Amino acid sequence: MNPTNNTAPGDKAPEHPVFDANVLGALFDHGPALITSVLQTFVVGTRSNLAELAQALAAKDLAAVAALAHKTAGASRMSGAIALGHCAHSVEQAAKQGNVAAVQQGFADLESQWRLVQTAIAAQPT
Repeated sequence: MNPTNNTAPGDKAPEHPVFDANVLGALFDHGPALITSVLQTFVVGTRSNLAELAQALAAKDLAAVAALAHKTAGASRMSGAIALGHCAHSVEQAAKQGNVAAVQQGFADLESQWRLVQTAIAAQPT
């Protein structure tokens, strides 16, 4: 399986792949049932993390934003959602620096990237 970039024609290719199924394949010896289960857990967990992150951002709780972004970054990278992990890391760093404008922009980017990841995961063979 090749990494999925999901770019529109004419768009510059992203620096990181949207989704790389090889990441989980390497971790779980390409066991399709286990990979599917891990991806389902990742999707549910990330959906919850992003909802909590949105609430923390609305409350301007940058410590919570940083912690949730950190959690999302790690889970994303371990699951093969490389670009999502990169976006989450950027949000984490902006929150730690107290840069609310960068956190807000980063969260918008994170949500966009999350939509791409969900599409890429849904397209994976089961």
